[in-house]
Amino acid sequence: MSGTGGASPSQEATAEVEALQKALRAEHAAVYGYGFIGARSEDGERDRAARHLDAHRAQRDTVRAELVELDAVPAPAEAAYTLPDSDGREELAEFARRMEGTSGQAYLEVAGAAESGPLRGFAAESLQGATVRALEWGGGLETFPAYATGDPDAPN
Repeated sequence: MSGTGGASPSQEATAEVEALQKALRAEHAAVYGYGFIGARSEDGERDRAARHLDAHRAQRDTVRAELVELDAVPAPAEAAYTLPDSDGREELAEFARRMEGTSGQAYLEVAGAAESGPLRGFAAESLQGATVRALEWGGGLETFPAYATGDPDAPN
């Protein structure tokens, strides 16, 4: 997916690598989090958690490969991540929505930093996937998903 070009490749590559590292850290956390959700869910929610876990594993592997292609050392997974205090159904759904929001934000940043069209396309598809997964957990649809305020022109 990587490409070359642009006026200052080292600056662009650095921004691209930083954004990809952030996305990789979000994927590591999502893989961990969906393992937790799946272990505490039942029936259809367990199946949904398993599908989302598989999606985040694939995303993680793709981002890791992209970083290697850019000669960057992929960020390792943490030993543990913050989990919700309760494993009630609503708490788990809220936790999943937050993870997807974090993933969506990371891919929005990848799209903005990407040097190549293919990486931007991957980031856009990843943002779309995170948005759909959040909706499956009962989230609402923001006008501009992954913007902190839902509006790209609003001050943060």
